[in-house]
Amino acid sequence: MAEMWLARDKDNDLYLFIGTEKPKKEGEQWFWVCSEIVKMDNNLFPEVQWNDEEPTKVKLTIEK
Repeated sequence: MAEMWLARDKDNDLYLFIGTEKPKKEGEQWFWVCSEIVKMDNNLFPEVQWNDEEPTKVKLTIEK
């Protein structure tokens, strides 16, 4: 089952990773085995920082 993580690279770009494996930080960016990657607005989720040791796991909730 796919999961989702947010992570920011050293250039402050924010990405949403969707896949079965958690992204790993290597060098100046995150590497992953995933189905999709989405570049997000850099102003979103300021609590997600490059200095974070792990990506931030997120859930999508649909409200009706």
